[in-house]
Amino acid sequence: MAVAIIDDDALVLDHHPFRDRHLVVAVLTRRNGVQRGVLRRARGGKAPPAGAAQILSRVQVSLYQKQSAELATFRHIDLVTSSYPLASDLQRSAAAAVVAELLLTFCPPGEEAERMFRLGGAALDSLLGGTDAGLVVAYSEFWALVLGGVFPSEKMIGEALTEQDVEFLAACRRRPVTEVSDPVPPGVAVWLDRRAREAAEQPLRALSFLRELGPS
Repeated sequence: MAVAIIDDDALVLDHHPFRDRHLVVAVLTRRNGVQRGVLRRARGGKAPPAGAAQILSRVQVSLYQKQSAELATFRHIDLVTSSYPLASDLQRSAAAAVVAELLLTFCPPGEEAERMFRLGGAALDSLLGGTDAGLVVAYSEFWALVLGGVFPSEKMIGEALTEQDVEFLAACRRRPVTEVSDPVPPGVAVWLDRRAREAAEQPLRALSFLRELGPS
């Protein structure tokens, strides 16, 4: 029976319990897009693999998948950059969850997504480095829509946003997130949320939770 093996850099996007001691983990790999696999013995007792499965952490993964299997299996998942320091700040940890949710929503499974991977890595580094959480979320929403091929037309933008709003989006297009110095205009935040929800065609629960927290 044929076995496909992937060794790649990745970002952790999601995880949930599987059977008694395992996790199903979704990752965005640099060269192989979104992959889902079983991380065995990751729950209960002293389970070091679980420490590498924090949402938006940067990891090195090796997965294999049998031809008939529905899920891959992780041979190993090694931590490179942990998102755990964000756990002490609810706003930042919620923002990290939003970024992961956007990547999982707008990256088709198994398709190469190098630019999406770099977007997620930049968001992680920015949140760890102290960049405003609201700015990181807005920047990530903008680029997730652009890279996902669902960004609204110029006509729609012109009808809904002010000149200041459009200038902010232009800054997001031209600069890294750490170099976008202007605060997120309130109208842009609302508009990006609406566009992301419409394009996702499914609930964005992490985004809703972040908005319920209110401004930082």
